[in-house]
Amino acid sequence: MKWIFWIILPPLLCSTEPARAFPPAPHHVIYGLARDQYGTPIMNSQVQVVLKTPNGVQVSTAIVPGLAVGINFAMDVPMDANTVPGLYKTNALVAAAPYKLYIVLGASTNVPIQMTRNYILLGQPAGQTRQDLTLGVDSVGDGIPDAWKYAFLASLGLDMDITLLKTNIDYARDGRTLMQEYLLGNYPFDPEDTFSVRLVDPSITAPILEFTTMTGRSYTVLGSSDFSQWTQLQFQLPADGVNPPTRSSYYASDIRTLDVRVIQPFTLPPMRFFRLQLQ
Repeated sequence: MKWIFWIILPPLLCSTEPARAFPPAPHHVIYGLARDQYGTPIMNSQVQVVLKTPNGVQVSTAIVPGLAVGINFAMDVPMDANTVPGLYKTNALVAAAPYKLYIVLGASTNVPIQMTRNYILLGQPAGQTRQDLTLGVDSVGDGIPDAWKYAFLASLGLDMDITLLKTNIDYARDGRTLMQEYLLGNYPFDPEDTFSVRLVDPSITAPILEFTTMTGRSYTVLGSSDFSQWTQLQFQLPADGVNPPTRSSYYASDIRTLDVRVIQPFTLPPMRFFRLQLQ
């Protein structure tokens, strides 16, 4: 004998709540490098990067020092498919939604230089947007904070109006423009602290390069056999001891003189020329 069970459902209830758009669309990722007013990457993991829309929607993420090469924050922004009325969650956004990014530590909310003008429009679901952030004031809008410029002029003993500085001029007479000095990050306008790469062991099989790191920067090594085509190379740190791990980049948590042993690729001609890429 077979038994048949009947389940009697109560009448459906009517609701005035709007329908929810579900499933959601893939997140949009906003990432980049947040720096202080002297151009140094922020290393405090208590600092938050906060996205705000004109309607008050907020999404936040924490600073992660050395998250990736040249990156210390990455924010997953919830996206709504926008196929039916209503958002699937209160802080979900749709493509082309306007927003600004802020840097927040405790009760202090800071407006980065890049966010002092118009709102930015959010990209598409599953997309990525790089947006670097810099604290401080940039009175001329050239991307270099005023605080860094004052320090630069003081080190050179120059009495100039910072609004007259040009990013493409070599004020320190060391072969680097003002913008290059700023991006290098190690105050190379100081003659005792110039940035350079030295070949301390010219061995063809395992050449060793030496350079001075600066806090919060990431370094990668490029090599070439003909000074024309450049390839990113892996390397090891002799300071790591016997059988050190192989690296593709180095994140500097402090200032130090660093030696790296370059690994020559087996499938390419021996690399005889080297570049160091700082981010």
